[in-house]
Amino acid sequence: MRVQALVITLYVASFVTASPPTARAQDAQAIGPGGQQRTQPSAPATPTVAKTSAPATRSTDDALENPVLEQADEGDNITYMQSRVAFKYNHDEYNGGASGDRVRVDWLQSLGSSQRFAAGIEIPVVHFNGDDGEPSGNGLGDIKLQFRGMLGKGEKFENAVGFEITLPSASNDQVCENEAAIRVVWGFSAQVASQTLLSGELGYNKAVQSSHGPLGTNSIEPELILSQAFAKRAGGYLDWDTYYDFSASACAQTLKAGVEFELDHSEKWGLSPYFQFPLNHFTRITEFKNSVGVELSYNF
Repeated sequence: MRVQALVITLYVASFVTASPPTARAQDAQAIGPGGQQRTQPSAPATPTVAKTSAPATRSTDDALENPVLEQADEGDNITYMQSRVAFKYNHDEYNGGASGDRVRVDWLQSLGSSQRFAAGIEIPVVHFNGDDGEPSGNGLGDIKLQFRGMLGKGEKFENAVGFEITLPSASNDQVCENEAAIRVVWGFSAQVASQTLLSGELGYNKAVQSSHGPLGTNSIEPELILSQAFAKRAGGYLDWDTYYDFSASACAQTLKAGVEFELDHSEKWGLSPYFQFPLNHFTRITEFKNSVGVELSYNF
């Protein structure tokens, strides 16, 4: 009998100690002073919308939404639709010893809340330093009007079309072609990796009026831009640009290498120095031997 009593005692003790302390604490709180039972207030229900009230942020893994990649060589990327103004300067060295300096103001205005359309204007001021008896000149260059429209925009790929008009507004023939020309272009931007963006264009440029005789511009122009982000606010790009001149039956090719820096945390100001050089002899004798420049842009 003593053994059975001991076994029963141990069994009851183990059952009591196995009860969760929270349950005993709740029982203790439920009984108030004087043995009266108290009703526990239920916890307020958490609204399910609280989890989704935070504003959505852009993914850093989306190359199409990365500001460093978007703004790398933005002036040559037809899929760029954000409002911005850019101040551009470049110094060109030409075959034979001549040189030139260009300052351009490039304004692009996004149209509509969806940012699927944009229009812009580029105003150049040029100084040309002639050599070997070639006259020098300076003044206003040919003004360019731009119109862009997005055809499709997805998470990894987008494409757009553009229409550009070059006005024969040059002060003299030394600073620009002084031709009226029309250019139509289709372009795309595709995510290669989370920090890598590939953009391309295919355009056709045709002069329709000239103030100095025969029309000179008649070319088809493919272009590829590979952009890579190195850090949150820094990146680099390679821009392979070419055109086939139907009048000369020859192809000109250039390569531009540049870097892009975001100057502020609000992603408004950007600075992009670059170096551009020809890839064949035809480009050296008709375009330039080399070119260096810098772009300062403000997005609004």
